[in-house]
Amino acid sequence: MDGLVTESVNLLTFLELGKVPDYEQLKPEDMARLFPEQWLTLTDDWNGLYYHAQQTAEGWYDHLLVARVLQDEASQAPNSDILAIKQLIVSRNTYEAYQDYPALSQVLDIFYRNEDGFKRNFSAIADVNSFLIEEAESLLQSLLVAFSVQQPNIESLDWENYQQMAEAIKDNCELFFSSYFNHLILAAELLIQLKPNSAVLKQVALCWPPYVLSSSTGELFFIRKLLAHCYKNEGVEFLLANVEHIMPEHLLFLLAQSSASDCIIMKKAFTDTFSAQGYYPGANCSLQVYDDFFTLIINRKSKRLINDHL
Repeated sequence: MDGLVTESVNLLTFLELGKVPDYEQLKPEDMARLFPEQWLTLTDDWNGLYYHAQQTAEGWYDHLLVARVLQDEASQAPNSDILAIKQLIVSRNTYEAYQDYPALSQVLDIFYRNEDGFKRNFSAIADVNSFLIEEAESLLQSLLVAFSVQQPNIESLDWENYQQMAEAIKDNCELFFSSYFNHLILAAELLIQLKPNSAVLKQVALCWPPYVLSSSTGELFFIRKLLAHCYKNEGVEFLLANVEHIMPEHLLFLLAQSSASDCIIMKKAFTDTFSAQGYYPGANCSLQVYDDFFTLIINRKSKRLINDHL
């Protein structure tokens, strides 16, 4: 299944539930539908994440768990469940220390050595190593280049050549993203903490890979992460200025964590942007579906506001 479809179905399911369920709340039939990428990258049930990681000895989707642990450790002191997950996944994974990004590789080496105090080391290295920010921005710029590569006149090719060219673009982009996944996560976290207004963070948050996404490589998780940062950093104005570039499910999920007033503002902006053409050009084209979810979020938040004093 196309990763965009999976992302759409699962995020709308979570919105309908009103929360991301804990591991023990998931039913057997949910495993196929909600696992792995959306639940793994959104739940705060670290104990459940640890149990799930133990049950998947093959290490499927460990890269997503590594990313979440790295983000958590870089920003705060991790709890015991997070440290247990780290010990498990680091023991069965390695990373490639690319020579073209030596400063980022140095920090990743500290992380993968599983030393205590990664947050302290993270901050100390960032203070003394001026190349970290330069490397972080350079790597994200390279990702933008990879995501923007489009073969001229590809649409005019005959079907066989079109398929071959499209597959080559997909393979090249996926190879770049998967090869540098840990470095990209670290680069984004560094910029979020040390240069939150970096232009490249916003550019990546609004970009789309030029190929059919698989369901587990992590591009959509990465985009969601940066979108959430941009919204937190710049507020609803960022969403208003870029509504046509944001996947509606991502927009709705951000708003579900925010205020009713922002959701009302963005419902109008989204409707005004796409009503003329009558559909959204994505995995779920129905404007009525999105309208219903905007209304659901607004009503849910309004009821909470009414009952806050109780």
